[in-house]
This record gives sequence, structure tokens and C-alpha cells, in this order.
Amino acid sequence: MTDVTLATPGERQQRISDIFVDHPNHQQATKALQRFYMPVEGGIPSRGSICALIGQSRTGKSFAANDIVAAHKPRVGQDGVKRPVLLIDCPIEGGTRGILDSIADALDLTVSSRLTNANLIGVILRELRRAKIEFVIFDEAQELFPEKNKKILSFARGLLRKMLNLSQFNIVCIGLPETYSVIAEDPQLFGRGGLEHKHLSPYDWNNMVDQKNFRALCHKFDVEMPFENSGFGAQDFAYRLFLASGGCIGHLKNYLIDAGNRAIADASLQVELRHFADAYDARKRPGETFNPFRASSI
Repeated sequence: MTDVTLATPGERQQRISDIFVDHPNHQQATKALQRFYMPVEGGIPSRGSICALIGQSRTGKSFAANDIVAAHKPRVGQDGVKRPVLLIDCPIEGGTRGILDSIADALDLTVSSRLTNANLIGVILRELRRAKIEFVIFDEAQELFPEKNKKILSFARGLLRKMLNLSQFNIVCIGLPETYSVIAEDPQLFGRGGLEHKHLSPYDWNNMVDQKNFRALCHKFDVEMPFENSGFGAQDFAYRLFLASGGCIGHLKNYLIDAGNRAIADASLQVELRHFADAYDARKRPGETFNPFRASSI
């Protein structure tokens, strides 16, 4: 631990927010994305297939996508920027035009609002070729496939088929578990590679391997926090953290940030159960009485 007396409160807050701890779920997600992109190390990118990385919210899917993008940075060619990996953040609204605009934004295209959807699709396909895209990632892909809106669902499926027809790259859809079934229901998409996928699950306390990994993860966070070690990895403390987070890394980080801020605010040398208890009380549902950090026996 860095001497906390040398850091301002703001610096300590930033340090907590910036903590990254590698862990098995993150490794699995990154490995799956790398396999979807380039199945043989030192080989060539796979092309023409659609894949999926699915799982409950906050299990680390998007973090892994950002890692892949960071590892394959754009480069400047003679006719403009070349992008090995294209990350598209799917819009939550905007309909079919919103989908196209999100792809155009990822490609840094400036397009007129007067351009028709059909013409914009042509512009996008040409830019995908010119920029030599090797791998396309749609994050929050469940937004592409709203089952209650058949028009957008049909449009999105058709657009992905057109992109795959370029035979230039694989597409991976990152989203909630239902993303897999919505894609698989389209035989034309499913036929593009058989829909290889990876399903990320939260850590399961009843699984001894998961429990060991979760406790190790908690301990690593403890070591990185700008405080004296608090014993996050101890079985009792880790179990309380598991109950609060449901085994999801994103939820765990939320509690660590809030509890850490509370500990900084009251000049505590450690992040204590009371700090987590207050953080949990601030988030529990109306009418909920149980707090895993206050319960004397769990």
C-alpha cells in the first residue's frame, strides 16, 4: 500500500476508481474475444461468422472488449485511418437510423441527416472495406434485437448479414443472455459459423473453485486500496461482499468505491464493515431490511 499520508483525498478517490484486478472471468472473456477475432496466434483473422459473448450485467464483458480494442490500435495508412477492431456501442433508442448512426460514429464518419438509410448503409460498407476492419464488436447488442419491435429486429438482422457478406471480418455481439437466442432464431445468421459463444456467469459461492477465485479477487482489491489491509479476502468478509454483489465484479467494484469514499471521509485507516453497511443501506430496495454487513450471523 502506498503511504496514504502522501496522497490527497481526491488522489485516493481516483486511485480506488482506477483499480483493475485481473481475475478468471476477465481472462475467460478476453480469451474468447481474441479467439473470435484471431483463432490462431500469429495467424489471420477469422471472417464471415457471427459470435456472441453473453452474460448477466456487470460480469466484465465490456471491459474485455475495451482490452481487445486497446491491444489493436488504429494506424494511419496512405488513404486514411485503418482500424483492425471496431467497437460499436449500440444505441438504446433512435430506431434503425440510430443503429446506422452508431456504426458511422464508430467509424468517425460525418454523415448528413438527409442521407437515406439505404445510402448510409452503402457508405458504411464502403468504409468498412477501406478501413480494413478485421473484427467488429457490437456492445450492448440486446439493443439491436428488441423482440417487441419486429421492424428494428428484422433491420438489425439484415444489416448484420450485409456486413458479414463482405467476408472481411467476424462480428461478435456482446449482451445479456437473451442475445444468443434472438440471434440463433435467424437461420441465416446462425448459419454463419454456428454462433460460437461464451457465457460469462457471476462467481458462485457454492462452487469451491469460484469461491476461492472470488476470495482471491477480494484480497487483490484489498491490497490495491489506499488503506491498511482490511481483510476483504477472509471467508466471513468475502462472503458478505459476495452476498452484496451477487458475485458480479461490477457490483463489487461499486461497493468498494462507495465504502472507500466513506472511509476516506471519516479518516479511517481501514475500510470497515460499517462503511460497506452504509453503502449497502444507500442501495437496498425500499422495504428491504437485510444488510449482509450488519447481520451478526449469516
